[in-house]
Amino acid sequence: MAGKMEPLSVESPDTVEETGGQDKSLKKTEDLLAMVKKLQKEGSLEPQIEELINRINELQQGPAKEESVNEEKVHLEEVLRKKQEALRILQLYCQKKESEDHKKHMLQECVEQISVHNSQIAENCKQRKLGLDVEEQLEDLMGQHKNLWEFHMLGRRLAREIRTLEMSKEQLLSD
Repeated sequence: MAGKMEPLSVESPDTVEETGGQDKSLKKTEDLLAMVKKLQKEGSLEPQIEELINRINELQQGPAKEESVNEEKVHLEEVLRKKQEALRILQLYCQKKESEDHKKHMLQECVEQISVHNSQIAENCKQRKLGLDVEEQLEDLMGQHKNLWEFHMLGRRLAREIRTLEMSKEQLLSD
């Protein structure tokens, strides 16, 4: 194997993932690394092989980097989930506060309306009491008027009867 060697073709990580995943990539990387070590022992490494070693090292670090990215993704998803939960809790809290504020406002309006109605009721009671007093006075006056009218009518009837009796007396005296 001493002589000029053909450069080995190395697939990009994208190609490796498309054709078989991480297991295939790891196997190819190990094969290439074994071949490079064998060539190093024989002493026939060229600059291209040095680049190949660097590329192999990068490929070996690929799964670790991908795992790190996946861990970061999982971590970020967990942070997002926690923040969404906190947002949901805050929204529920805000809705509860708005509902409580609305209830307080409605309660205040009801208290004011009750106060107005109580004032109106008190005024109506006062007027009704005055009205009852006036009504009682009116009934008394009507009773007095009726008595006076009856007395007046009784006086007229009495006067008529007296005239009738006088006329009867005169007629009797003339007969």
